[in-house]
Amino acid sequence: MSISGVAREAGVSPSTVSRFLRGQLRLSGATEDRIRAAMQATGYSAPRREILHLGLVIPELSNPYFAQLTQALTDAAHHRDLEVSVFVSDGREDRERRIVAHCAQDGDAGLDALVFVSMTGSSAVLEEVPRSLPFVVLDERLDGEVARGMSFVGAESFEGGYQATTFLLSRGHRRIAHVAGPGRLGSARERLRGYLRALRDAGVEPDPRLVLEGPYSESFGASALSQILRLEDSPTAVFAASDVVAVGMAAAAPMHGVRIPDDLSVIGFDGIEQASWVTPRLSTVVQPFGELARSALDEIEALSGGAEPRARVLPMELRIAESVAGPRAAESDEARHR
Repeated sequence: MSISGVAREAGVSPSTVSRFLRGQLRLSGATEDRIRAAMQATGYSAPRREILHLGLVIPELSNPYFAQLTQALTDAAHHRDLEVSVFVSDGREDRERRIVAHCAQDGDAGLDALVFVSMTGSSAVLEEVPRSLPFVVLDERLDGEVARGMSFVGAESFEGGYQATTFLLSRGHRRIAHVAGPGRLGSARERLRGYLRALRDAGVEPDPRLVLEGPYSESFGASALSQILRLEDSPTAVFAASDVVAVGMAAAAPMHGVRIPDDLSVIGFDGIEQASWVTPRLSTVVQPFGELARSALDEIEALSGGAEPRARVLPMELRIAESVAGPRAAESDEARHR
């Protein structure tokens, strides 16, 4: 069946159907429902859009997490004979908006699909994305109505935060600090929620003084360590919402006379390669980089064939290393200094 047949069935013009299917025309919900019902009744399916050139919008490449995610996506894309162009937004909403607007213009950037990773948490930059462009939000779920209508692939941050905190509790820790990410990000809020739920499930009342919020950077990790050490009843363990933050804490620890894990246990989040380079090796909640990349590409292919957008959230895995011990050594050391 042709577009003309769909148009007759839906009671609209062929150009309306054509422009709607190309994402060039926004319609009322009732009209859109009539067109989709007509497509189903006539057996019409839009032709699959061929994907040859993929765009990836990434906040930064200096952060090892984003560098590793970029590598995973480009490796997976090249395995499928796809070319990838990488656009760096510097984590700024104005740059995200300009990049997405440029990439979303049909033919202007030579792109057949777009994968978008944000550090602003805003979906306002997606308002001009045409329906015809296969588009996947990766890693950071965005707030707002626009984002809810788009495909999303990410990992289970709440469960990861819960696992990390529960593991520290299982080793006997009760004074557990959480060095959280930026509150504007849904992933950071979910990791914090997992931390709080694990404490409460274990009968431990959360102490607001033990939660510090800041950027995912080594410098913030170093400054957060000095802040928690100044507390009168300092924690015996820390759950950091990012490996980069945890690495910063580990680097600053000797300057404060703190031994990890003897004086302070530390567990990170993300599973970046650098987590295995620090001494002692960092325990962490591992992001499924390869599966995230493959799932994003699977979703792009599905969208190119006319599938409806969907959300896919992947599980995370706890990797135990040498940065976590029981609190006894830390408590004994504190007692000797009283």
